Amino acid sequence: MPGDTLTEATAVTAIAQADGSQKRILLRFTKDEEKDLRRKIDRYLMPLITTLFVLAFLDRSNIGNARIAGLQESFNLSSNQFDWLLTAFYISYISFEWVGFLWNVVPAHIYVTMCLFGWGLVASLQSVTFNYWSLFILRFLLGIGEASFGPGVPMYLSFFYQRKEMGFRTGIFMSAAPLSTAFAGTIAYFITSVADHTPIDSWRVLLFVEGIPCMLMACIAWNYLPDRPSSAYFLDLKDKIIVRSRYRRRIEVEGEQVSHSGSHGFKWEEAIEVLQDPKVYVTASMFFLANIAYASMPVFLPLILRDMGYESITAQGLSAPPYLVAYVVVLLTTYLSDKRQSRAEFIIFHSSISAAGYLVLAISRDTFTRYCAIFFVASGFFSVVTVVIAWTVNNQSSESGKGTGMVMLNTIGQCGPLIGTRLYPESDAPYYERGMIICSIAMFAVAILAIMLRRHLARLNAESYKEERYRLIDDEYSSPSVPSIADEDEDEDEDEDDEDGDEDISRYEVITVAEARQLREEHGFNIDILDDEGTVDTILKNGAKLVAKKQAQTFKYML
Repeated sequence: MPGDTLTEATAVTAIAQADGSQKRILLRFTKDEEKDLRRKIDRYLMPLITTLFVLAFLDRSNIGNARIAGLQESFNLSSNQFDWLLTAFYISYISFEWVGFLWNVVPAHIYVTMCLFGWGLVASLQSVTFNYWSLFILRFLLGIGEASFGPGVPMYLSFFYQRKEMGFRTGIFMSAAPLSTAFAGTIAYFITSVADHTPIDSWRVLLFVEGIPCMLMACIAWNYLPDRPSSAYFLDLKDKIIVRSRYRRRIEVEGEQVSHSGSHGFKWEEAIEVLQDPKVYVTASMFFLANIAYASMPVFLPLILRDMGYESITAQGLSAPPYLVAYVVVLLTTYLSDKRQSRAEFIIFHSSISAAGYLVLAISRDTFTRYCAIFFVASGFFSVVTVVIAWTVNNQSSESGKGTGMVMLNTIGQCGPLIGTRLYPESDAPYYERGMIICSIAMFAVAILAIMLRRHLARLNAESYKEERYRLIDDEYSSPSVPSIADEDEDEDEDEDDEDGDEDISRYEVITVAEARQLREEHGFNIDILDDEGTVDTILKNGAKLVAKKQAQTFKYML
């Protein structure tokens, strides 16, 4: 109704194509209905994406478990040769980062299916290698397959979620890294325990078994992974209209350049603009430094634990608890990061505790103290990597820009593992002081870069805010027909704190006559459709003013 409290409305006139009329119609929905939509996307999308990333990280890092399960003895590998097996993966992973652009070109269900089946097949074939070079080649091919998938997932999630929701969702799928590492230790413990009673080498059984699930999941991805919200099988028409409203809000209020239509393409002018942006290189440098630790510890932890005095099988099992704790910490960190709409402060905190943990590992000689320090180390660098990824996606406005930002983040950042995979030579056993000190310095450097970038973004936000205020200084903000944004923001904050609250705030989206008819057929009179010209006109005019005012109060960059 004209007197209702408005929080969002589009100022675009609807053109009803069904019968050629120019009648304007609005669908009214509540904030609770939008929350229901978000939870539905979470239920159908996030478990699948997280499972796929678990499998990817498992196949990437299980060579460390295979090493102490007998791989090194079977091929008589030197410490340097094993380091090159790790390096082979990252050489191809870095070289083929550009393939991530295909997320904007190829439909997701086709693209991800090809990636899954490809790297799953290569991962399993590692079990039948017969010498060092055959394993080296397969590790190189494995890097190509995983480079095509993992780096593009945050950009894919941005098709479904708003900026303020991205941190926690990135955390959900990135927490698959510590979760899969924990599984790697536990699964390796059981597989090698059983394989010890068979004539087949334990490491061969391990690599074969852990590669098969990827090929099986390729069938599920083909059938159940949506390309865009507009084509998602689990969303009905009302859901898709609410999604359209969320997209419009991102465009009109937050200044993003996103496509709801599901069209695929890549804009080079947007990519070139990102390549000239120094912020991209700062976050990429942070990712590079964090990856020195992120890529090395999961692979070398079983070896480090063994050199603490534990037997090989026991070391496999003890490698799991630090990563289970890191899994919980990552989820909590990203949830709080979204809640506070802040990234830098969490990066600074976690990089600092991770750096401190590495110092303890370098200095202490007490086994229990060193083992406890691993919990801080793992929780720290897994959280840092996750929040840096979310920060990069948040601060690019276009889809091609997000894709380019992620490619640059990973192209530069994934060079970190080239250093990390060489930090723990056997000659440094059993304490590996050099590797621990290097990782500590790298994580402290991440904290310093995060402080610098946060200050820079704060200055840019201040300049942008002043420009918007000056541009809108003559608008009629005091009109009684326009609700107070301050009051609405307070209401929204209260509602965010109490997701099950009773507050029922109206939102609106323009729909066509055909959509109105279909909604009536599907929902009867349980749907709120407004077609009175006076009511619609009032809502659209107030909505245009609200959009302008929110633009002036929305910061361009997340700190």
